[in-house]
Amino acid sequence: MNSKLIVGRIVWAELLDPQGRNSKVRPAVLISPSVNGDGWLAVALTTKIDIAPADVCVELPWHRDGHPKTQLNQRNAAVCTWRAFLSPEQIVGLGGFAPLAHFQRILEVLEHLRQRDTPDGGHDSDAK
Repeated sequence: MNSKLIVGRIVWAELLDPQGRNSKVRPAVLISPSVNGDGWLAVALTTKIDIAPADVCVELPWHRDGHPKTQLNQRNAAVCTWRAFLSPEQIVGLGGFAPLAHFQRILEVLEHLRQRDTPDGGHDSDAK
């Protein structure tokens, strides 16, 4: 399965809820492999669209019979504040892929959150 794990892939993985409890198999979008290759940074998906503010969520295409690209059969949103590191053992299934425009929007939200959460606003304090 490792060879099928690529950026933008939707996977099913054993994840905790946003409060760090209730482990169960949930969908997530792979964002980037870890530096040492032992896992992936991922953003969890949820069908509970109102679980987080709209500005940190990116809805993905779905269809009741399974969307041809995402394979999602329910309304889902990537919650960009619900990030997780996934080891290969946590990934139990493969879904489709986040369409490029949606994946780029996820990256934009993640970058905005990074800048917001960085004390200097994401700027290099040594830059001249």
